[in-house]
Amino acid sequence: MAPNPSTFTTLGTGGGPMQNPLRSQPAHLLMNGTKPVLIDCGEGAMGQLKRAGVEFRDVSEIFLTHHHFDHIGSLFACFGINMMTMRRTPLTVYGPPGTRQIVDGLIAACAVPNAIGFGVPGQSMPKVEDFVVVREIVPGDVIELDGLTVKNCENTHYRQESEAGTEGYLSLSFRFDLPDRSIFFTGDTGECKAVESLAQGVDLLVGEMMDADLTMRMVRSRNPDVPEAQIQKICEHIAGHHLSAEQLGDLATITGARHVVATHLPPGLATPQTAPDYVARIASRFSGEISIAEDLKQY
Repeated sequence: MAPNPSTFTTLGTGGGPMQNPLRSQPAHLLMNGTKPVLIDCGEGAMGQLKRAGVEFRDVSEIFLTHHHFDHIGSLFACFGINMMTMRRTPLTVYGPPGTRQIVDGLIAACAVPNAIGFGVPGQSMPKVEDFVVVREIVPGDVIELDGLTVKNCENTHYRQESEAGTEGYLSLSFRFDLPDRSIFFTGDTGECKAVESLAQGVDLLVGEMMDADLTMRMVRSRNPDVPEAQIQKICEHIAGHHLSAEQLGDLATITGARHVVATHLPPGLATPQTAPDYVARIASRFSGEISIAEDLKQY
């Protein structure tokens, strides 16, 4: 019997700290046959899993690209509801250095609801530390999971490529090699040679996309009293540590990807009215299949 094909579902396609009424915060679902793997865990991820037809208790692995809050906001909910539903099987969280510190803090926060329990004498819940396992990973680590091979590299979301390997927190991109195809998830990044190298020959490239001009107009309109120097720092971050539509198209061409999916879309970016314009901008640099991600869309 042939193995079940892999699928990639964009659970949450929003990006940044601002809430988007059309998109949940970043989270994605990789189905390795019948085994669900969660990639990032932004706010609302547990509900989006259910809407995608996956029970949260069936997830045994979570991969975190980095520790900005929009990518980890539902970790507390994940731990808490697994605790309250008596999870006993391991839940492994893979992420860059700093993941253990975050998880330890959330475990400590779970102690109060654990102690409260359900108010039934003699009944107790498992402690989160009894089922959550943390594995901090760095570039070069290779993880093998039931026919799925996971590799990673440092990207340029936190710092320039010339600073790679120096002390500091890491933002990672992941390559997932499955029996039937290869999938690359950029996470948040600017242009990056390491990403280009690791993503060579992938079938599906899921990459972030930002529009610096649009975002800066929105920042200025919502924060008229912010000093211009601070505005410029925000602009430098968006332009240097994220990908434009054209840069995402370039990445897809350089890597030889067959299909590129643009995600991590903040409010106002790639609305139903403007999505065709962004497809055209990507297509100016890439001749393959192009999609603008939607919540709960399967690729």
